[in-house]
Amino acid sequence: MRAAALTLAFCAMAGMGLAEPLSFSDARKALPNAGKRVSVTTYADRVPESDIAKLQAAGLTLKQTFKQIGASLEGYGAVAISPDEGLVVSYIKGVGQHHSLEAARNAAVNYCNANKGQGAASCVVVVEASPRGAKDGAALTLSASANAALRREYRKLSAPKAFAISPSTGAFGFDRGDGGRAITACARGGASDCRIVVADQG
Repeated sequence: MRAAALTLAFCAMAGMGLAEPLSFSDARKALPNAGKRVSVTTYADRVPESDIAKLQAAGLTLKQTFKQIGASLEGYGAVAISPDEGLVVSYIKGVGQHHSLEAARNAAVNYCNANKGQGAASCVVVVEASPRGAKDGAALTLSASANAALRREYRKLSAPKAFAISPSTGAFGFDRGDGGRAITACARGGASDCRIVVADQG
């Protein structure tokens, strides 16, 4: 019965235009085994000249600052600034542990736009991080925490079992059964877009 219910759930997801879940074996092949190590991309041309001068006055370079910021991001993460306000603001914050670079970028920009001064230019990403070894066009991308949980705890569960994520928030959950409990576990923090991305029927 559980296997049949899982199959029905997958068919419903396919009808909604969602990708069919991967098996654990295929998911593990698609994901980098990077731990907390990240590759960082920076956009120095988006940082105001006034910020570069402030950093130099403090004995820092923009490259050093970017390196420190990038080291604080885990998995898929990003930092955004308003070009009018720059890096040297009290609200600056990196967001990490998202399931994709696109989600991290969106979260960073949304956070910055919500905290910048009224009338300041819209925020843009200046630092972004991806798990080291992540491949473009991979069948699955996960946050560092979700990747670790999949490889450790999920792997040990007996089938049938499923692993669900919230693409927009970075939440995730997994459990045995037809996927319903995995969705519930993912949604505990309030995420409303949880979906099954890995499943094993036995």
